Amino acid sequence: MPSYSQEIIDLNSNERSEYKNTKESKSDEVKYATTDLTNSVPEGLNADQKLKFALRDFLSPTNPVLEDSVKDDPAPSILEQKLPFIDEQVDTDDAAQSDEEQQQCRETDEVLNNAACRLRRWRAASRKLRRPRIIDNLSTKDEGGYATKNFNGGHTDLADRLRSLAAAGSMSASAGELLSLAPPPPAATAPPSPGCLLSPTLADQSSAEYFGSSPECCADTSSFESSSSAGAPVPPPGPRYKLAKEGTLRVCCFQHTRTVVDKILAAKFLRRWETHVFCLLEEHIVSKTPSGLLERPMSYSCMQEVYCISRWDPARKYCLRIVMPNGSLLLQANDAYTRDQWYYSIIWKRNMIRYRNFLTKTVRKEVVLKELKNMVDFAMTTPLQDESVTRAPLQILTDLLSENKDSADWEEWAENVTSAAAPLLAERCVNGELCALLARLCRRRPRAAPLPALAPPVRRVLTRNVDFGKAPDARRFVRDYISALSAHNSGPALVRRFVTVTHGERAACPHPRAAPNLAAVALAALDDHYRGSALPHRCDDAEHDVLCFADILEHMCEYEDWVVVVGAVLQPVPLCAGALACARVAARLGGVLRALARDPRCSAHVSVAPACAARPSPPSWLRAAAPSDPALVLPHQQLCELWGSMIGALLNCCCKRKSFLQSMSKQLPDFLLVALTEHPAALEALCLMLEWEIASGEQIQLEIIAALQGTELGQKYYKDLCERQQNLQKLQAEGGPRRLALPVRATDADVAALLEAGALGNLECLSLAFTSVTSACAHHLIKLPSLRYLNLWATKFGDSGVQLIAEHLPRLQVLNLCETPVSDKGIEALSGLSSLRRLNLNSTKLSAEAFEILRRRLPQLQEYDIRYTEAW
Repeated sequence: MPSYSQEIIDLNSNERSEYKNTKESKSDEVKYATTDLTNSVPEGLNADQKLKFALRDFLSPTNPVLEDSVKDDPAPSILEQKLPFIDEQVDTDDAAQSDEEQQQCRETDEVLNNAACRLRRWRAASRKLRRPRIIDNLSTKDEGGYATKNFNGGHTDLADRLRSLAAAGSMSASAGELLSLAPPPPAATAPPSPGCLLSPTLADQSSAEYFGSSPECCADTSSFESSSSAGAPVPPPGPRYKLAKEGTLRVCCFQHTRTVVDKILAAKFLRRWETHVFCLLEEHIVSKTPSGLLERPMSYSCMQEVYCISRWDPARKYCLRIVMPNGSLLLQANDAYTRDQWYYSIIWKRNMIRYRNFLTKTVRKEVVLKELKNMVDFAMTTPLQDESVTRAPLQILTDLLSENKDSADWEEWAENVTSAAAPLLAERCVNGELCALLARLCRRRPRAAPLPALAPPVRRVLTRNVDFGKAPDARRFVRDYISALSAHNSGPALVRRFVTVTHGERAACPHPRAAPNLAAVALAALDDHYRGSALPHRCDDAEHDVLCFADILEHMCEYEDWVVVVGAVLQPVPLCAGALACARVAARLGGVLRALARDPRCSAHVSVAPACAARPSPPSWLRAAAPSDPALVLPHQQLCELWGSMIGALLNCCCKRKSFLQSMSKQLPDFLLVALTEHPAALEALCLMLEWEIASGEQIQLEIIAALQGTELGQKYYKDLCERQQNLQKLQAEGGPRRLALPVRATDADVAALLEAGALGNLECLSLAFTSVTSACAHHLIKLPSLRYLNLWATKFGDSGVQLIAEHLPRLQVLNLCETPVSDKGIEALSGLSSLRRLNLNSTKLSAEAFEILRRRLPQLQEYDIRYTEAW
């Protein structure tokens, strides 16, 4: 820097030639003394004062490095000598300089004079923004702790020079300490200008977090520290923005200051502002009114620097500066939020174009991987939240994986790319093309695929996907990922762990789509493998790749909230005959069916019953596991136990009805085979067929009786049936009252005791209003065939009891269900009561649709009460 007696010359002015001629005419050599700045620092100074003392060559009006011979009255020849720099040490004993060095120093003078002007502006701005923090943000540290860089003809900013001097106070300044300054590369990201005060959110973050590193920096980044903390990168705290696409901004353009005329024209009083409607396109920025300052589009690749000018915010001038090669543009918004939105949007467009061009055109793979990591960090830390922001990085990743798919080393390249993009895959939904590429990687190298990097996108597909029919590549990706897990030595444990992680640690899975999607993937994999296979089936080693999907169905049944989902997916039977004929698959499906049969919830075990839209063969799991002709290949004893468990679960819940047993009458041989194994459910079903007269024909009744008497437990069931029939004959004998009303405290046990007391063959009217009876007493009420009037007002009589009454009391004419918990499920069963004339459904769960159906099926219904219901 020049001393107090040196004149700052504008080398662009007319005096430049004079200055150069005068300087070249001097031949005297001047030596600068080497001084130790560290030893002369006074004690008791704080950090800022020490920095100021270290920078006294730049900030003070004197130059302490001159020799004693020229201290008092320096000669004009000395004043015109080359100015000392502080970044490079040269041997001071070399007094003579070559012609090449003199020419290099002459080229440096222009940069020095411009740096002096910039330093003056910076000193004024540093009162509000501490200089050490600015310098720290614009420099890096080497291994020794000194903030230095290896400059090989590259660009060096003034802040880096000042930081070097502040950290290395013992560095000497001599006449030979000259460093040539080359202009910055066009694609490099320049630091903010010292004359501009950054906003706090931008000043506290390094440029790599927002802009990413330039392509030139990817070759060697070992000397730079990582600015991000451990773990996945996250956006900075603060507001979030949509990607700006169109908006109205004020624009001002001024040229870079080179001459006095340009400086005058760039003054704030002479700036001309225009209002334009900006549109951010893929390659450039255009104005909807192309005139004036924005007559031509602005390309993102020509932007050297983009930053916010926060020092104007107190005056409500929210400006954004775009530095171009020939000048700068000031964009003014109405508020700070709009200004920041446009700032981040322009930065996003600019960097995405640079990343796309660099990643798709670079040949060196290690360089591409480093720049890919930078792109991932940039995409993860941007405060923009938009669909295009999510889609652009994934499309670049897809293009990288799509290149050279037929090459021999594609698998290794895909592994490295996937590992580098793991944070992006963990936070973004992958598209169909990318799913196909990742699935291809899992198929080709299942034991070497980067499974930890692929786990988040797989879980995201399972928890977010709605219809695999529209996304077959996503289903294939999940399927191949599970196969890759199973291919490892600890495959079964990994598959179980995968199901556990997908469900979560809570009692209920927080993702309602996870269970049906996972079950759909497993069933599709089993069906695809076994469809078209020859029967009888022969097991081979190729089945090991699909057995993990049968294990997934079995593992899913370990979670209470997923059992219902698995049952719904398995109804009707979704597998082909080849899959059911495989013994290893059948053993795992048997565990699934046992879990469904053990579940007390009706929505779970009803899935084993025949469905309304069942396939012709097999129509239901009861038919597929039928012991007489099984499609599910299991040992006979296991089949009988499984089939009896399913029948018992249905009879103990909502299927203990005449209609269900009538539908199962075609499977009477299965009931007989299971009854011979003394299974209680089959014995109870056979007794109900005799009691409710479902088994028509003397021959069929004799077969049932023979099966019941064939075992010791069956004989006990048959004995109880005979006793019930004798009591029923006594109960239905003529006699007894015609009307009967039980007290308020009556329960189901009182109803059972009443019916066992004597003959009630004449009972036509029974009132159980305001009692504590439930649907359990329906099994006793159906023994009164002469019943015409039944009052169940304010009882706990539910749907199952109403269904039994509708099947066994066809003569019922008046029914009162006011204030009972019946719903549409039980009310729709009343359509079978052809003699019903009066019906009270006041304050029930009746819907309008169910009531319309009931009215169409009961045209003889004369009176009904539907007040305080949805149908009212």
